[in-house]
Amino acid sequence: MYPIAKGNFDFRSRPYLDTASYGLPPHSTVAAVAEALEAWRLGSARWSKDWDPAGDRCRPLAAQLLGAAPDEIALIPAVSVGVGVALSMLSPGDEVLISEHEFTSMLFPLLVAEKRFDIKVRTVPFDELAAQVRSSTALVMTSHVRSNDGRVQDLGELSKAIHAVGGRILVDATHSAGIMRIDSTAMDLDVVVAAAYKHLLCPRGVALMRVGSDLLPALSPWAASWRSAAQPYDHFYGGDLSVLADTAARLDVSLAWHGWVGAEQSLDFLCSVPSDDRESWCVGLATRLADGIRIMPTGSSVIGVPVLDGDAARAALATAGIEASGRGSLIRLSFHLYNSVEDVDLAVGVLAPFIDYATNIDYATKS
Repeated sequence: MYPIAKGNFDFRSRPYLDTASYGLPPHSTVAAVAEALEAWRLGSARWSKDWDPAGDRCRPLAAQLLGAAPDEIALIPAVSVGVGVALSMLSPGDEVLISEHEFTSMLFPLLVAEKRFDIKVRTVPFDELAAQVRSSTALVMTSHVRSNDGRVQDLGELSKAIHAVGGRILVDATHSAGIMRIDSTAMDLDVVVAAAYKHLLCPRGVALMRVGSDLLPALSPWAASWRSAAQPYDHFYGGDLSVLADTAARLDVSLAWHGWVGAEQSLDFLCSVPSDDRESWCVGLATRLADGIRIMPTGSSVIGVPVLDGDAARAALATAGIEASGRGSLIRLSFHLYNSVEDVDLAVGVLAPFIDYATNIDYATKS
């Protein structure tokens, strides 16, 4: 484990290498959620003082992790909600560029917009997005880190390419936020969305959205409610849209209280670890795995390992007590601060007999 993690997570005799499915919570998160649930059971909580404000306290923490200002952070329940709102920037006939086989929380809202609002969708290989931007491209959508195999998009290059033609960029940072350094402001990332229940270690039902202040007026708050008001506890009934916040909070969705109570603790824990340390530890473990089985590292904390027999490889991992995921012909492993070099070395020993070098030239030629 990373040193500070030792006092914040339980020691596991069975390696958990599946953070890309869901992250494990620090002790403080479990305690906060348990306390909130007990108060719910007893009926002793005042939701507007004990639970709901936790979301607003998450805003500056999220801003730190995403390289943004607190006023640029919206509190949402899922990536698809943020994507749907972000697509309101488009006009009929606009072209959107998205990578092939993109995760459906990004893709499906776009396909709905294509059908209903006459948006033109063009799909290209993940590694060719920047090269495929053209003058007619209004928006480019991509994952920062691919969830199935861990490949990393060059956001700086892609941002420059799309802004050179006057377009915008929408990034799903679900598999990088909390691990890799993300500076939304410096990289000029117009919209960043991230599900927080994976590498951000939050309860499910928590997600984050960063919207650049210059773009905010162009987005329609489709999911607006009392929570979107500048003074939310004063606007439960009636009124008009003039009461909405003039910050990204206007895009907030009513909070799943107990999830956000836990999220505050998880985000605070991550912010207590220097970003360079988080990245070097977690990506370093994935790189150690790649080196151990002689495949190319991905540059992220997620790695898809090509295997000859997926069922046999998964069975061997299970027998060794290793939690991992299968994604097609790949075994996906993902690492966090609660993982150790011992976890990696055990996985290397289990996976080595199953590696498919013959059909993966880049992997086979790594010395």
